[in-house]
Amino acid sequence: MILGMPVIKPNQRFKHLLMDLDGTLIHSGNFLVHLEFIGRILPLMKQHRGWRAAWSSLKQGQDALKLKSKEKTNHERLIDIFEKNLSLPREKAEKHLFDSLLKVFPKLESHFGKIPGAAKFIEWARDHYTLTLATNPVWPVELAHMRMRWGGIDPDYFNSITTSDRMHACKPDPEYYLEILEQEKFQARDCLLIGNERKMDLPATKAGIAVFLIRPDTRELSVIEKPGMRLPSGIIAPGAWRGSYTHLKSMLNEQLVDGSLKEASK
Repeated sequence: MILGMPVIKPNQRFKHLLMDLDGTLIHSGNFLVHLEFIGRILPLMKQHRGWRAAWSSLKQGQDALKLKSKEKTNHERLIDIFEKNLSLPREKAEKHLFDSLLKVFPKLESHFGKIPGAAKFIEWARDHYTLTLATNPVWPVELAHMRMRWGGIDPDYFNSITTSDRMHACKPDPEYYLEILEQEKFQARDCLLIGNERKMDLPATKAGIAVFLIRPDTRELSVIEKPGMRLPSGIIAPGAWRGSYTHLKSMLNEQLVDGSLKEASK
């Protein structure tokens, strides 16, 4: 146990870890990466109907992903927008968007990098838990893999990835987290979401999923939402913590040790 770390334990033993990507497993820069992305992709998009149509496509796509859909995946909704705005047949609109992303993203590598302790934690955790990459599902799998490798994370360690072609909502909508549970056939109480943003990741508690927010340099483990407390929404909190990867591993390892001792005593 880390000296000075409070003894705070979840009410349940986790079986599945849902791992956020940007800011949690890999360093993803700041607003400059978004500016460079827009600056590089707009010239590729404008060749069909000009700058206004290109900008409208990006803006409408961003706005659409703030909403959820029961019928269409995030990918399908994006293609709807580009098909209409760029006046392209659907297959060509889809290919044009995909090809443009594959041209632009490799040029953004300098904005991404490793987060201390992340890769080492994943190498340990994969022997004890089912790992799901719970990245915000706005990109195809190729771009998720690309960013993971830039951050020193092996994609093969993960059983599945929440990509744009399978999800119908995005963070921070609780529906995103509920859909992970449904698709993976997980029980919420068996899952821990590991993220880094209150706004984007903490709403997983509304789906009954406990949350751990990573702060690589923090010295203390702290509680954001105490397990069992009643939230303003009326939901009983599954628990939320904030700490470093060292704190996270220690907390989880206590569960594993306790579980092994209980199993041995039967």
